[in-house]
Amino acid sequence: MKFLAILNLIIATQALFLSFHFFVKPKGVKVLNRLLAVLCLSFTIISLNTYFDLESILPPNSSFQDLANHNLWFIGPILYLYVVYNDQEPNTRFIYLNTLPFLAPALIDILFDWPGFSQFISFVAFVQISIYLYLSIKYSLKNYTKARQYYNWILPAIIVFAIVLGLNFCLSVLRIWGIEIFSTAIQQSFTSLFVVPIFYLAYKEMNSVNDLGIKPRKYQTTSLPKKKSNEYLAKIEKAMQEDNFFQQNKVTLQTFSQHIDINPKYISQVINQNLKMSFSDYVLSYRLEDVKKRLANPNNKNLTIYGIAQESGFGSNSRFNFLFKKHTGLTPKAFQEQCLA
Repeated sequence: MKFLAILNLIIATQALFLSFHFFVKPKGVKVLNRLLAVLCLSFTIISLNTYFDLESILPPNSSFQDLANHNLWFIGPILYLYVVYNDQEPNTRFIYLNTLPFLAPALIDILFDWPGFSQFISFVAFVQISIYLYLSIKYSLKNYTKARQYYNWILPAIIVFAIVLGLNFCLSVLRIWGIEIFSTAIQQSFTSLFVVPIFYLAYKEMNSVNDLGIKPRKYQTTSLPKKKSNEYLAKIEKAMQEDNFFQQNKVTLQTFSQHIDINPKYISQVINQNLKMSFSDYVLSYRLEDVKKRLANPNNKNLTIYGIAQESGFGSNSRFNFLFKKHTGLTPKAFQEQCLA
């Protein structure tokens, strides 16, 4: 028993160190660092509780034991948030929706002594974490091919966690039926195995030079509120659609910035984040659409194609022909003939 107690104390100490490391870590992805910090802190509390219990330091059913038990509510959601991060960075609302509701059963159990509530809520907690583990594994497998490096690290940890959870559940059910495979102390220490996949993730991330294969997200230091981004986008599109700014022969990010009085970096950011294209591609898309409308207009059939292209903002005939065929699959002449046939 002394060995198990010391083992849990070592685990708690190590988990506390990792928690502190990820809370203050300046590099890497901030959200993932915080999630790992909370996970490690949870296992600090769980392992300390096991140590206190084995050493009989605290009385049975103490408040600290309740706190340790209810830490499990947040492990499943945090693992799921960690899994989905690479594909869709969770916003604050999404994080709150997957964590705050579980404070309710924890507070009820801690503040009120309702007969049978602890046994019932333990089963609900097992179902909850099982659902989150299932969703995590399913999501990892679904996105594995497009983010292999990211899920190569996370998927094994989630699977090991699920296996340990299943074994722990089976041992608990057998104990209820009167079949005791391990002593109470050993089975209680069995929960310490949950920390293995968490430590695996933590140390992998600590020693990684590229943050689990996540590509740095652009514009992290120049984030725009959604409302402001929408305002800028409306102003940008008004300049293109109503002012026909794209028809100018030499359109640059700087000249466009001066025209609409928005910082160039915000113009680039808004177009990239909302429309998934660069500023030059954005201008080109308007020019090509304008050319296609002009070529399809019977009133323009006597105009030269290059003349039409110039009116839409193109300055080079050869480049215009190349870009037009690249995006439409037809030469400008073939496109015009097809439209006017």
